[in-house]
Amino acid sequence: MAPHVARDVPLIQSFLRWWQRNPPSLDETLWRDVCRHCPWLHALQPAQDARLRELTALFLQQKTITPVAGLELDDGQRMLLAALCCLPLIEFGREGLHGWSELVVYPDAFRVQRSHIDAAGVLHEWDDELIGESWDSGPLILSWGDVQSDIADPHAGFCVAVHEMAHKLDALDGAMDGTPPLPREWQRQWAHDFQQHYDRFCAQVDAGQETAIDPYAAEAPEEFFAVVSEYHFSAPQVLEQQMPVIAAHLRRLYGVFAGRE
Repeated sequence: MAPHVARDVPLIQSFLRWWQRNPPSLDETLWRDVCRHCPWLHALQPAQDARLRELTALFLQQKTITPVAGLELDDGQRMLLAALCCLPLIEFGREGLHGWSELVVYPDAFRVQRSHIDAAGVLHEWDDELIGESWDSGPLILSWGDVQSDIADPHAGFCVAVHEMAHKLDALDGAMDGTPPLPREWQRQWAHDFQQHYDRFCAQVDAGQETAIDPYAAEAPEEFFAVVSEYHFSAPQVLEQQMPVIAAHLRRLYGVFAGRE
């Protein structure tokens, strides 16, 4: 049996490559219904829609979507979640799906236990309530209630699915530092501009100034990138007004979406 299995390996590998290149097509009626009820998807241009459909089909093929804590998701809701996760990949491409395999969905905000050992060696433990989380090579986790809230108010500057996917892009180069993998020259300019704007934003928050951008962006460089990514899709006019240089970088990374406003 062993020689037979060995001969079959190239055939299996060939089939898997074909399967990854040709994900199953999405149900047209269901896709249109999903897009109609989500403003960010409804505003896509035909070429963007086609790319997002392909990415969404690939997501549904490759990722396990696991509802927990009593949540049930129908086919349309699963397709919506996949599409929102793929929205930041329309220009970046399917490489943005590498390195993880599961989307976990809670009904609402969820609690996680944190721990930290301080400089004195004292262990501190506490609970955090989260609406989303993204582990370097582990699952992406979302609150279904907050996904729905984001869709209901699509210009408020929030999109938790985009936020967590920005972390996934950030982690692709092995460092969660607010800089996704980019061509060298662009990456150098990106790192310079994002650091400069992050430092300036942190100074404003530390000084107690009111900011048009969610102050959570001052938590860390990677959170700054994730938060401004949300604004790119949900309040681009605010981002353009407050940080035009950052807005330009994100248009290059994510694309321009006509009719978002």
